[in-house]
Amino acid sequence: MSRWGMIAAGLVVFVLVASQILLPSLGARRVEDRLTEGGGSAEVTIGAVPALRLLLDDGERLEVSGRDLSLDLDAEGEVFERLDGFSIVEISIVDSTAGPFSLESFTLSRDGGGPYHLVSSASATAAGLADAGLETAELPGETVIDAILGEVFGESDEQIPIELDLQLASEDGRLRVVSGGGTVAGIPTGPLAELLSSAVVVRI
Repeated sequence: MSRWGMIAAGLVVFVLVASQILLPSLGARRVEDRLTEGGGSAEVTIGAVPALRLLLDDGERLEVSGRDLSLDLDAEGEVFERLDGFSIVEISIVDSTAGPFSLESFTLSRDGGGPYHLVSSASATAAGLADAGLETAELPGETVIDAILGEVFGESDEQIPIELDLQLASEDGRLRVVSGGGTVAGIPTGPLAELLSSAVVVRI
């Protein structure tokens, strides 16, 4: 090999080693900064070999933990494309807010190419649910908000318990419920999964 060939090979090796060290930490820091724009704390771990895959939102592992975060709701666009390239996804958020929702706990995980598993305990007022657009989520003969206001809570500002436990498939970055369910004060509803998941994922 010529002298210039050895130099070129050395530069390639240097770039690969440097990118393997720098890209995951830089990517993790960017995610942490986006998650904590409204306050709170977050820790992110990203893994990919080679690390240059991260430039294409592709990798082996993405782990996120956060606390006391303040997140905006965002159900627009294919935000899950950012996660779909990772084989293992583990996201855990506690004691945080997402729009009008108070999140006691929120976990989103996936191992391999299967569906995501979402488990969340949260609460919101009826007015907050209406502001989030859930008046468009219809039950037979009425909307979710009408059912809550008319039959469960009247017009009080009492916090409404929300429990979610679902398997979610990402189709071109948008979510589809595969199995499981969710309740708002015991009343089934579907759009909450996309709203809460997107509020977290849009910052990643």
